[in-house]
Amino acid sequence: MTDPKILLVDDNEDLLMITQIILKGQGYETFLATSIEEAERKIKIHQPQLLLLDVCIGDGDGREFCRQLKSNTDTSAIHVILMSGDDYGLENNCIGDDFLAKPFDFNELINKVQQQVAYA
Repeated sequence: MTDPKILLVDDNEDLLMITQIILKGQGYETFLATSIEEAERKIKIHQPQLLLLDVCIGDGDGREFCRQLKSNTDTSAIHVILMSGDDYGLENNCIGDDFLAKPFDFNELINKVQQQVAYA
C-alpha cells in the first residue's frame, strides 16, 4: 500500500515546510501549494486523500474552495482539514471534515491527520 498523499495549502511557506517535515516523518507523501490556483492543479496531478487547507489564503477563501471540492463528484471524497488563526466559529460550523486552530500543537496535527486518513 502506498503512503497516503496529503496536499498542504497555505500562503505561509515556513509553516508549509515545517508541517511537511513533520508529516513526512510520519510516513506521509506530501505536496505543497501556496495558492488555491496551485492547489487545484496539484489535486488533479497527485489526487491526494487529504488537504490541510488554510482558511485565509492569498488568492481566495479556503472555506469557499472547500465547498467547491465537496460539491464536485471528482473531489468530494477528499478529506479536508481547515486551518486558521481565527476560528470564525469554524470549529462548530466546519464545512470541512475537521478544523485545526493555528498555531497548532504538532501532536494535535498528527492526531487529526491520522483520523482523517483512516477514513479516506
